Amino acid sequence: MVDKDSRHRFILEKAQVRGVLVRLDETWQEVLSRAEYPPNVQQVLGHAMAAMPLLASMIKFTGKLTLQARGSGPLTLLVVQGNADGGQRGLARWKQEPPLKPLEKIFGDATLTIQIESSEGGDVYQGVVGIEGDLLQDALAGYFENSEQLPTRLWLTCTENKAAGFMLQQLPVEDKERADREDDWQRVNLLADTIEQDELLEKEVEQLLHQVFAEDDIRVFEPESLRFECSCSRARTAGLIAGLGHEEAIDILKKQGQIEITCEFCNSINTFDSIDVEAIFRGDGTQENDETIH
Repeated sequence: MVDKDSRHRFILEKAQVRGVLVRLDETWQEVLSRAEYPPNVQQVLGHAMAAMPLLASMIKFTGKLTLQARGSGPLTLLVVQGNADGGQRGLARWKQEPPLKPLEKIFGDATLTIQIESSEGGDVYQGVVGIEGDLLQDALAGYFENSEQLPTRLWLTCTENKAAGFMLQQLPVEDKERADREDDWQRVNLLADTIEQDELLEKEVEQLLHQVFAEDDIRVFEPESLRFECSCSRARTAGLIAGLGHEEAIDILKKQGQIEITCEFCNSINTFDSIDVEAIFRGDGTQENDETIH
C-alpha cells in the first residue's frame, strides 16, 4: 500500500500553504523491536521519528540530519537520525518513565539540537531549539518559525504499530495582502485541527486531504518512500577502536579476550579479536570496506 512508510508533500494553492503528511509503519516497528520502551517514552520517540521526515522535507541537505536532546529529567536521551533519501533510525534512554507532558518535565534541564552534517564532509550546521511547550511538535514549530520566519504547525502521533506526522507552513510569497494571508492561514489550521488521530494514522492520504481541505485547490506530489536504516558497519566500528589508541585497545583485549561493540540503534554486534585489532592499527585493510546498511 502506497501510504505505508511514506512521505506525501502537497500545496494548498488557494491558501498559499505547503504541507507534508508522513506515515511510518515497518520503520517505526523496527525501532520498537530494538528495546522495551515504556509507553510515555515510546510516545516521545514516536513523535520524534514522525517529525524527522517532516524536518527533512523542509531543510535542504545531502548528508545526515540529527534531532537530539540530552537532559537531566526522566528522559535522559533522545536521538533520531535521517538521511536525504528517506532512511532513518532512532533511540531513547530513560531513568524512569516521564509524564506525557510538558517537555520541561519530560527532559528536565535540556535543549533540543538539530544538526546537519554534509555527506561531502566539513560542513556542519547546528540549530538549538528551546524545550518549551507540552509536546515535541510545539518546540519544533518554534524552530521553523524562528529559522525560516514562516508560520508553521505540526501534528505528531503514534501507537504501538504506527507513527504519523502532519505539517503546514506558509509559502514565502509577497503578492498577497497580509490580512488575506493571515485569514487563510488561520482557516487551514482550524481545518487541520479537525483531523482525528485514527484518520492521520490510517485514512488514505489523498482522500483525507481532499476531505479536510475541500475548498482549496490541492496539488499532491508523488509519495516518497521511507524506511528504517542504520549506517553502522564493521569498518566504522573498527574506526572507533582505532580512536581508542593501540595501548587502550590491547588493555581491553587482555581483560576481556576480545572487543565487542553493539550498535545502540540496531543492536548489531561486531566482535574483534587480537588479530583483528592488530590489523586495524597496521592499517592493512583487513576490516574490508564493509559499509553494510541495515
